[in-house]
This record gives sequence, structure tokens and C-alpha cells, in this order.
Amino acid sequence: MKRFLTTIALALLALTVSTRAARAQSTPPDQIQEDWQLVIGTPDVPGAGPQVSTTLSPVADGSTPFFVFNLNYRESPTFSPGGMEVQVWSGDQMLSSMTKGTAQFNTTGETITWTQSIRLTSGAISFGIDSGKSTTWGKFGQGQQLNLATSFSTTLTSLSSYTPATTVSTSGVGWEANRVTSMKLVEVRYYAGGKLLSSDKTPRSINLSN
Repeated sequence: MKRFLTTIALALLALTVSTRAARAQSTPPDQIQEDWQLVIGTPDVPGAGPQVSTTLSPVADGSTPFFVFNLNYRESPTFSPGGMEVQVWSGDQMLSSMTKGTAQFNTTGETITWTQSIRLTSGAISFGIDSGKSTTWGKFGQGQQLNLATSFSTTLTSLSSYTPATTVSTSGVGWEANRVTSMKLVEVRYYAGGKLLSSDKTPRSINLSN
């Protein structure tokens, strides 16, 4: 997984902000929501696979910390199979983490869905998981027993530099990708002051061959 996160850091640094004009909004967003769907093929309980990670960054150029959401494994303080983990990274350095649950993927054909979001308020960017549904952990996220959330301080004044291309290029399966049938970012929503600005319903599939 260390190699996978190094790849994430390099990809964030390599991505440019050339798409900013295309996604510019008349009102800059202060909240981003991403809907995800993950379909497991045949899980490998003894081998702790598959191990899945998504990222969510407020910028496209790697100039700020970013969030990582791990499913079916935890890394901090040491590696443990199963469960979920949310981390904050700056470059290739992990700043903080929190874990929930211990159950491993153990159902062939299981579909997991969730919403991950970032929100900018009072000089901080917070990350949370909401509306999670799975066979392995049941319901998870905000308001559930398996609640995952964290934050970091920032000088950003909006989330207008966010792009889903960054999320897609830096998310994936770090171990036993052959045991995942599909992984996709289904929808992205942009908010300001609690009001929906726009929705992007273009499904974006993760390349599982990397």
C-alpha cells in the first residue's frame, strides 16, 4: 500500500489545473459530494483482498493535504485486514488517521455504495463518509455506528480547484484488483451555502489494470 500511496502523491503533483476553466462556476463551491459504487468479484479472506482506496483532494496540483478512504484494510498503527480507515496525507506523509470496524469482504458479488464529501468552513476542510451500504459492514457513515470523519486546516477560500479527474486518477485497488468487478465514481455534486449548484452524473470507471 505504501507504493500505491506514493503513486497517489506523484499523480497529484503531476496533474495540472488546465481544466479549471471548464468547471468554473459563477458561485464557487464550498462543498463537494462524490457518490461511489464498488462491486466485489470473489473476495480473498486469507489474503486480505481486495484492498481498495479512494482519494479526495480539494485541489488538482497536490499543493494541499488530501484525504484517503481505505476499505477492507487498515494501516495505522500497523496493518490489519478488514474494516475501514480514513487518512489525511500531505505529499507522502500521513498526518492523521482513524479506523472503524474489523470485518473483511466475504461475499461474492457484493456491492458497496457510499458518498464521500469535503466541506470548507472557517479555515478547515472536513471529510466525511455518508449513506454507506454494504453486506460486510451494513450501513456505515454519518449517523451510523461506523462513522468516519476527519479534517485539516487550510487557507483556501473555496473548493473551485477540485476536479473529479484527480479523484479518479488517484483511486484504485492496491492489492488483488482481479477480485474487483467494477469500481466507479457515479456522480459528483457541487454546493455553496447548503444549496446545490450543479450535478455531474457522468459515471467514471476506475482503471483496475494498474
